[in-house]
This record gives sequence, C-alpha cells and structure tokens, in this order.
Amino acid sequence: MEKLQEKEAVNVLKLLYNFNHILELAVEKNEPSILARYLIDLAGAYSVFYNEHKIIGEDKEVQNARLFLTYSAGIVLKKGAELLGMEIPEKM
Repeated sequence: MEKLQEKEAVNVLKLLYNFNHILELAVEKNEPSILARYLIDLAGAYSVFYNEHKIIGEDKEVQNARLFLTYSAGIVLKKGAELLGMEIPEKM
C-alpha cells in the first residue's frame, strides 16, 4: 500500500490491521462493545478519508490502492456488524 501515503488513508489502514486483535480482545473480555466501538472508529476514519480524497483519479495505481482500501474497509465493517448480529445495507 505504498501508494496510500495520506494520513487519512494510513489511519484507516492501521485500524484495518488491528481487526483481528480487536476480535480477540472482545472475545477474551466477553465485551461486544469493544468491537462496536472499533467499527464506529473505522467507519469514522474511512468517512474522513473518503471526504478528503478522490477514489477515482488519473493515477491508476493510486486509484487501485484507494479502491482496495474501500473494499477492505467494507468487508471488515460488514463482517464486524455480522458478528454483532447486525445487517449492513449493500449501498448507502
């Protein structure tokens, strides 16, 4: 992900990287609120990224990296919500 150098993208990447740790912590402590808070933080960080940077652009490598970041955030948000017993709409 060397094409994603913006601080907003790095914040999202750091959160995505921590997903497994958050799951382990939530299970270990039997606290679903840990996962819920994480998902709120991830959604907020992605929203900031999305509002600050165009996903589709002229540099195809940057565009592909941003598309993959978007896809990855969506997968983690959906999986996390499913683990909490929630459904996420396909489109917003």
